[in-house]
Amino acid sequence: MGITLNPSISLLLLAVLLAGAYFVFWRVRLDYTRFGKLSRPVAILQVAYFFLYALASYAFLDSRLSQVDTAGALFLPALILMGAGLLFVLFSMPFLGRRSFGQEVGSLRTSGLYHFSRNPQLVGGFLFIAGYSLLWLSWSGAVWAALWLLLSHLMVRGEEEHLERTFGEAYREYCARTPRYLGLPGRRKKSNTP
Repeated sequence: MGITLNPSISLLLLAVLLAGAYFVFWRVRLDYTRFGKLSRPVAILQVAYFFLYALASYAFLDSRLSQVDTAGALFLPALILMGAGLLFVLFSMPFLGRRSFGQEVGSLRTSGLYHFSRNPQLVGGFLFIAGYSLLWLSWSGAVWAALWLLLSHLMVRGEEEHLERTFGEAYREYCARTPRYLGLPGRRKKSNTP
């Protein structure tokens, strides 16, 4: 099932994914600025982009299930990370409903997993991807997992601008007490540096 690409084609695919990310998240920011929400075409574009990222796993990982070493030391940690990631996503995304696709503006979600992370669905996505990458441990798998971090951060930056415009001081207070990705909630000191 998996495919093996030479390094130059892998780098080209990485460049295409990065260029695509900048384009998609530029469009997302533009929609949030113009309309205060995502238009249907841009919401579909964003979902399609993440689908393309998922398909790229076949290029970055030797993802043949018959090649997984179920007796290896990394198999159980991989399953644990993947299970934890799925739980994070299952317990965060559905509570947003249509808001999770930027189509509606509701109230600011600050309870449940959103008490510990402003983006638990992305943390869950990364845990799953990290676990999945452990099944076929390689440098290219590490690049594929690291790419998720960059893509998520690009998406989050545009969403944060939108949420601050929409919810103002309530959102700034939420940011002050809740980590963007992971950490312990609490009152964090505001830094005077930019």
